[in-house]
Amino acid sequence: MRRVGIFLLVAIALVAMVGPVSAQPKVTITGFVDNITSWDRNMSVADINPARTGDKEWYARTRVRPDITAEVGTTKFVLGLEIDATWGQTSAQDTNVCLNAACPAQPGVQQRSGANGGFDLNTDVPGIVEIKWAYTEFDIPLMPVPSRMRLGAQPFEAQYKLAVYANGDFAGVHITNQWAPFLKSNLTYAMLEERSTGPRDNFLRGDDTAFIASIEVTPFKGLDIRPIFSYASFIGTTNTGARQARGGVGTGTGNFPILGQVAGGPVGAGDTVEDRFTVGIDSRWRFGAFSLDPTAFYQFGHREQVGVASLTSGPGVENSLRRDAWFFDIRGGWQAGPLLLELAAIYTTGNKAKDRIDLGRSRLKYYEPLDNDTSFYAGWAEIWALGIDYFNILRSGTTGTNPGVAIGYDKYGLIRAGVRGSYALTPAFTVRAAANANWTAEKVDSSSTLAAATGLTPGCPVAQLDAGVCADTGESRYLGSEVNLGFQWRFAPNVAFDMVAAYMFAGNALSTTSTANGNTGVVSNGRNPQDVQAVTARVRYSW
Repeated sequence: MRRVGIFLLVAIALVAMVGPVSAQPKVTITGFVDNITSWDRNMSVADINPARTGDKEWYARTRVRPDITAEVGTTKFVLGLEIDATWGQTSAQDTNVCLNAACPAQPGVQQRSGANGGFDLNTDVPGIVEIKWAYTEFDIPLMPVPSRMRLGAQPFEAQYKLAVYANGDFAGVHITNQWAPFLKSNLTYAMLEERSTGPRDNFLRGDDTAFIASIEVTPFKGLDIRPIFSYASFIGTTNTGARQARGGVGTGTGNFPILGQVAGGPVGAGDTVEDRFTVGIDSRWRFGAFSLDPTAFYQFGHREQVGVASLTSGPGVENSLRRDAWFFDIRGGWQAGPLLLELAAIYTTGNKAKDRIDLGRSRLKYYEPLDNDTSFYAGWAEIWALGIDYFNILRSGTTGTNPGVAIGYDKYGLIRAGVRGSYALTPAFTVRAAANANWTAEKVDSSSTLAAATGLTPGCPVAQLDAGVCADTGESRYLGSEVNLGFQWRFAPNVAFDMVAAYMFAGNALSTTSTANGNTGVVSNGRNPQDVQAVTARVRYSW
């Protein structure tokens, strides 16, 4: 943090040189309120088991999302708040906030996935207001070109296309420089975790940081090209948004220890460090009725981890795995009056079933975003991505197979083709439809055991693998296909009613032959994943 601290002191000194300015701020409040009800079957939000028949839910909830902005000239402060609560109490207490020492030990304290409280009888729910944003944005003085800085808890502005690398929120600094009407640069510094005084005081986290630099070039009207370079450094464990459990490798200190954490620990264990580089281009082209948005990223670097003990390596040892992954996302559209048609094609590399990353015996060939906030492909699907009910998504209980987080299915990569269309029957009423088909880039080992803590652990036990008794093989690539049909009716000023029905035909790649579900202990129906259905209605008031 020392270099960052010096940088911030310089920025503060520059501001102080201009002299104090005092004025009454203009305060505005913008945002929205959503009231949602959703029915689904076999969504596997909690138990991550699409083979469990009869897994049904019908619930309702409210989200309040106001942003309070105080502006003086070009300077502003933004405070973003959020409330997410179900209708009715869904756990052992009103809120996730522990009100006494015994609270963490109570069974069923966790609220419905995505919510942090429940509006029960009399609706007196304590402590559920979240702070999403708290940042100050201002023009930087004494700069040769127009420049703005944003400090504090803020949203990412790292790319054009939603959630292909960095999305959601972070704490840090964002600087924009307008060098010319057609040329702009962006620099983001994100502090993900703070080591503080470290392991000697039993604080077992590292200084995890990320830098994202990009240049926006507009060679002519309608075309924007954005080359991007990012470096992320993780020490020990890190946020599961940045590193998911995949291929039998968890995200905890067992696989990613900190120096001095465990006396007599794994062989060669010190600070496990990951250096991740991401380079590529995000772009958008608008020409008449057509649009084209191609994105391409390449990831490289290395990750240190403690692997599973084996006959050849003995106790768990610290390995260094090289990263080598590609990601491509191309989307295009055509609009003719009230009709809009769009297509999407997505590919990301993956590991083969025989690539035992849990043993440190392979490169990391799968693409891993910095943070997607579960928003990858959002708006294009209701089951394979977040839709009208943005708490529901297939297998949200495990990050490595959550399609909105991982971009890819565990370590196996992703191939996706999607289409969506809408037609405005009147200015206030629009019908829409969407469909997608999904495969993995490499065949999935359906003998794997799926668990929230480790992702898909290969089916061949280490001892039997090393003894030649069994081998890891892939059986299927097909994950499933989804179709959606819905509408939006804007029946009052600033109020919209959305409704959609979705059906997902499950593919064999979702199968596992494990005898128990690692998250809940539910016995799975091995090679027969069930289809998924969902119906959602939402009333949104925005201002």
